Amino acid sequence: MHVIYLHGFCSSALSFKAQLVKEYVEDREEHSIFLVDLPHVPAQAMYIVEAHIRTLGDEPWSLVGSSLGGYYATYLAEKYNKKAVLINPAVRSYSLLEPLLGDNTNYHSQQTFELTVEHLEQLKVLYAATLKAPKNLLLLTKTGDEVLNFQDGVDYYEGATQVVIQGGDHGFDDYADYLDVTFKHLME
Repeated sequence: MHVIYLHGFCSSALSFKAQLVKEYVEDREEHSIFLVDLPHVPAQAMYIVEAHIRTLGDEPWSLVGSSLGGYYATYLAEKYNKKAVLINPAVRSYSLLEPLLGDNTNYHSQQTFELTVEHLEQLKVLYAATLKAPKNLLLLTKTGDEVLNFQDGVDYYEGATQVVIQGGDHGFDDYADYLDVTFKHLME
């Protein structure tokens, strides 16, 4: 199984969860991973990921996305009818990120970039009002998420497999405990 990992806003391929997935994949010969720093411009991020998808041919692949990456993973899973695991996904990222318009700093590179209204419009284009194949999706969410309302995910991903964990935070610091569940879902 080829796994495409999509990180969150202001994050990178060096994020804690991305590195856990990378290590998990690298420990198993039957898996491979696509893990890159995505541009902050949504249209550019989707261009890069979809260009990679076109190189896969008949190779089986799936998605893991965290926060904004979960939003992207939802879009791609729906478009290509693929399995995805969504970790504290930003359900309506175009609304969630609106208060962050202007300058932002990447957590890992410390690079500053500007989030614009045009970027929010690009995100809005990726939103699916109704999920066509919720059975392809696994929602992993924490009720203590300080960045987004977990209930939005529970409601939006109705029909998907859901693991709702009491407490915690947006960082999902114990994600290592959910790697087996992640890959079980992707391989089913």
